Amino acid sequence: MVKIILAAHGDMARAMLDTAAKIMVFDICGIDAYTVSGKVDLDKLALQIKDGLDNKNGTLILTDMFGGSACNLCATLTHGAANVNVICGFNLNMLLSALSNRDKLAANALAAKVLEDGAKSIINITEKLK
Repeated sequence: MVKIILAAHGDMARAMLDTAAKIMVFDICGIDAYTVSGKVDLDKLALQIKDGLDNKNGTLILTDMFGGSACNLCATLTHGAANVNVICGFNLNMLLSALSNRDKLAANALAAKVLEDGAKSIINITEKLK
């Protein structure tokens, strides 16, 4: 099973995980949610995330925004790491996709599926209904 790490500003990572738990049933094992903020010791956080990267089935890291602290930290920690993917700009649909498919797909295939499902969920409904 692919490990999933969520890293986002404020309470977003934990809130997204809690919301996903209200929508579907999933095994919480192998899922970590981290808060990145000005009050968090980034060195300590880096050690926690790095400890979570040791997974024989690979790791998928979802961060809130490209160029943000979570993205930059995870990109630095995982640079050159095998079987680890960092995807920025995650939404609820992407998280649900990751949770639904993490035991069926290899890490790289899961990353591709999550990106695809995330893109499908971003729609200007006003334009669509015209």
